[in-house]
Amino acid sequence: MRKTKLLATVVTTVATVVCGSFGAQAAWPDRPVTIIVPAGAGGGTDATGRLLAAQLKDIFGQNFNVVNQGQGGGVIGITSIVQAAPDGYTIGVLYNYAHYKELGQADFEVSSFTPIAQYNFDPAGFQVKADSPFKNITQALDAIKADPAKYNIACGGGCGGSWPLAVATLMYDWGVDLGKVNMIPGKGAAAAIQELAAGGVDVVPCSIPEAGPLIQAGKVLSLAVFGDKRLDAFPDIPTLQEETGKALSLGAWRGVVGPAGLPQDIADKLGAAVKKIYDSKQFQDAMTSRGFGLKWRDSKDFKAFMVNETTNVKVVIKALGL
Repeated sequence: MRKTKLLATVVTTVATVVCGSFGAQAAWPDRPVTIIVPAGAGGGTDATGRLLAAQLKDIFGQNFNVVNQGQGGGVIGITSIVQAAPDGYTIGVLYNYAHYKELGQADFEVSSFTPIAQYNFDPAGFQVKADSPFKNITQALDAIKADPAKYNIACGGGCGGSWPLAVATLMYDWGVDLGKVNMIPGKGAAAAIQELAAGGVDVVPCSIPEAGPLIQAGKVLSLAVFGDKRLDAFPDIPTLQEETGKALSLGAWRGVVGPAGLPQDIADKLGAAVKKIYDSKQFQDAMTSRGFGLKWRDSKDFKAFMVNETTNVKVVIKALGL
């Protein structure tokens, strides 16, 4: 009788531990979650990551703690996302990353991540000096195609970044010999725009809000926005499709990802939560008031977008000879 009771007690204890273990897994998240932001504090990626983190906390009842890792131009932070345990307790904000592999800086692939959702797209703009001979982007592209080496295009930062690759993609599509184009690296978009206004370069690809103060001051002219619609804040700047007939959306984007192998149920919970946040007036107002564009892609569409962008970036960087 004693042996029977002892055996029953052991079985009950084991069952409780096992069931408790499964219960803990089903209850994700049952502790704080880390959101890796592969950028420094105070920038756009950091700001949008913190907007998400605040509302994720409200939805799940756990802290979502933003950790900034902008070292190495973001390589350190993205590596932390890729190498994290796929348990849902480390996720991250990802942006244009495909150039790292092509430039020999990292080996990130689409398969390195579990895409959850894209929530942001900021279209590039094609900026020239106010008294530039180019009065529309078709005229500018034709001139660059005819004599690629004649014009200096300031990359802002490194020439593998989102803005220069946006204009390089457009020029490649236009038939420009990218190997002959003068793409000049610099110390950021703000410095490049100042150099443009001073006449030191001919073109600066960057976001239109970055060039906004000098556009409004009449010193810089933006010939096109690389999105599917005009910006509310700059309604006089036409889209690429309006000017060229090309339905291209090119620029910077941000989305939420986990490491490869993230369990589907956790990915689904995160995807549903990010969609709820994206649709909220609180998030929409916060993004637009800060000048961030809104773009929704669910996990499937986000993955397809990443695959397509990776292919395009590989082609363009090879053509640039970077």
